[in-house]
Amino acid sequence: MNHVIILAGGVGSRMGLDVPKQYFEVNKIPIFFYSFKKFADCPEIGSITFVAAKEWHSFILSHIQGVDFAGKIMITDAGPSRQHSIFNGLLAIKEIASQDDIVIVHDAVRPLFPPAIIHNGISACAEFESALPVIPVKDATYRSVDKELVSSILPKEELFSGQTPEFFRYKLYLDAHISQSDKQISSIRGSAELAFLAGMSVKMIQGSEQNFKITTPEDLDLFEHLVGDED
Repeated sequence: MNHVIILAGGVGSRMGLDVPKQYFEVNKIPIFFYSFKKFADCPEIGSITFVAAKEWHSFILSHIQGVDFAGKIMITDAGPSRQHSIFNGLLAIKEIASQDDIVIVHDAVRPLFPPAIIHNGISACAEFESALPVIPVKDATYRSVDKELVSSILPKEELFSGQTPEFFRYKLYLDAHISQSDKQISSIRGSAELAFLAGMSVKMIQGSEQNFKITTPEDLDLFEHLVGDED
């Protein structure tokens, strides 16, 4: 079985909105719902778990009621960091997930990912131990230790930007979290980073330029433009 964990616990402090960005409505639809519906419409998905601050649980439930999804839907509390929230999601599905099941981790604020990524990621993760969509870095990339002078030039042909959804063998990924301290989990910057550090093979699959993360007002403007904001 394939299980989805949707991360909806961010506060979106940089956006200047009255609500966290994942709950901001575009065309009267919360941003998180755009991703949720793609997973709910996919026959390969057996469960969807939201990880969110407790005060938003009822809001999520009110918007997903009536969606035709044959699998199980759950909500659990967000943690003190993104990776802690993932850990909470992994623990929430412990009773329904087998060790070789695939868990799919997705940011609620990446609403425009192509649905084909779901199938491609599941297929890659069935062969490897984890997988993530990436896009090549296009521009010359520089490293600076002091943030003032260039320390080195990085070969852009070897560099890729990671996206979500990311795909992991459930038991291996859960064990990777259990083996870490709270401090180590807090230091993780990307979902696949912990898998890599735990020795899991990480397969790269084709991402999409449209699969951007809404983090700034400009990102929100672009999203509204792409989906045709009615307001």
